Amino acid sequence: MENQLSFSRPIFWLLLAFAATAVASIALQNIIWAAVALFLFAHGKDKRRIDWPRDLFSISTLFFLLTFFLGAILGTDPAMSFQTVHKYLTLLLIFIFGAMSLGSEENEKLVHCLTYGAAFCSLHGIWEHFFHHQDRITSFSGDKMVFGGMLMVALLLQISFLIKNPKNPWMWAAFFLIGAALFLTQTRGAWIGFLVGFGMLAWRLNRKWLFAGILLCALSIFILPQQIKDRLWNMTHIWVTYDDQHQLHAANETRILIWIAGWEMIKDHPWGVGQGNVSVLFPKYNQSPVLAETEPTVPHLHNDLLQLLAQNGWIGLAAYLVWIVAFYWTASRYRSNERQLENFNWTLVCIFTSVLVWGLTEYTFSHQFMNIQCFLLGLQVCLWKSAPGPARPY
Repeated sequence: MENQLSFSRPIFWLLLAFAATAVASIALQNIIWAAVALFLFAHGKDKRRIDWPRDLFSISTLFFLLTFFLGAILGTDPAMSFQTVHKYLTLLLIFIFGAMSLGSEENEKLVHCLTYGAAFCSLHGIWEHFFHHQDRITSFSGDKMVFGGMLMVALLLQISFLIKNPKNPWMWAAFFLIGAALFLTQTRGAWIGFLVGFGMLAWRLNRKWLFAGILLCALSIFILPQQIKDRLWNMTHIWVTYDDQHQLHAANETRILIWIAGWEMIKDHPWGVGQGNVSVLFPKYNQSPVLAETEPTVPHLHNDLLQLLAQNGWIGLAAYLVWIVAFYWTASRYRSNERQLENFNWTLVCIFTSVLVWGLTEYTFSHQFMNIQCFLLGLQVCLWKSAPGPARPY
C-alpha cells in the first residue's frame, strides 16, 4: 500500500495539472501523457496487473482506432497519412483512465479543475474581446472553434455542479465567465450542441433549470448583440446559387460547398483517402469558384460523418456508428447505489451527445479536443467498471 500511494499521488497531481490547463494550451495538454507514463511505469516496476476495461464501448473504441490506420494504409498517400495518423492514438487514453482506480472524489476534483481552468481562459478571452478588439475569441487555444467546443463541455460540467450546489458564488462566477466566452467564440455548432446537452441535463437533474433556460433563450432575442443575432439568423436562411451552366457557384454558408466537395471525394474513394489527404485532394473536387477563391483548401470537411467517411472509408464510418451505439448502450446500463455517481454518468452522456451535435458542423477529432474528450470518456469507463453490481437497463 505504501508503494502504491507513492506513485498514485504524483500521478494524481499530474492529472490535476492537466485538467487545470487543458483548455489553455495543447502543449500543456501533454502533461496527461506524463501521467500515463508514470502509471504504466509504476505497474511495471511493481509487476502489478493492470485491470484494463473490457466493456463493449472499450472494445469498439479499439476497432474504431484501427480504422484510422486502415484508412491510412489504403488511402491515396500512405506516407503522408503516417506523418500524422499517430495522433489518433489519443483514443487509447480511454483505456488508460478506464484502468485507473479513480474514486468519485478524485473525479470531482479533476473536473472542477477543468471548469475553473476554462473559466480563467474565458476571462482572458473576454479581456481580449473588449480591450484588444478580438472579434471571435480564442483565448490561449489559438482556434476559435475548438475553444468553443471546449467551453461547451466545461459549461455543461459547471451547470451540473451548480445544480448540485447552487449556493457557491465561485461556481456562479465560473458559470457566467464560461457562458459569456462561449457566446463570444461565435461557434454556432457549439451553441447548438450545448443547448441539446443542456436540455438533456436539466430535464433529468432539475427541470427548473430547463424552464429558466427556455426563458433566457426567449429574452436573448432582445439582449444579445446584433452581430450574434445575425449569426443565429443566418443558420435559418440557407441558400445556394448555380451559374448559367448549372455549376455550383456560391452559398451563404461555405460549409455547404465544402460538404458537396467532400461527397464527390467520397464517391471516388470508398475505402477512404487516408489521414491528411483530404486537404490535398479538396481543390480537385471543389466545384465553386467563390470557395476556390476564399478557401482554396480546407484542413477538414467540418462534419464528423463526412470527414471520417472521406479519410477512413465506409468501414471507418461503420466503426464510428458502432462506437456511438456502444457508448449509449453501455452508459444506459450503468447503475450505482450513489445518486451522485449516476448523475455524473448522465452528465457525461449529455456531454457526449453535445459533442455529436457539434460534430455535425465541425470535425471534433482534432488532437486538442480529443485529449479532453478521451480524458472524460476514460473517467466514465472507470466509473462503469466500478459499478457495485450487474448493470440494469433503463
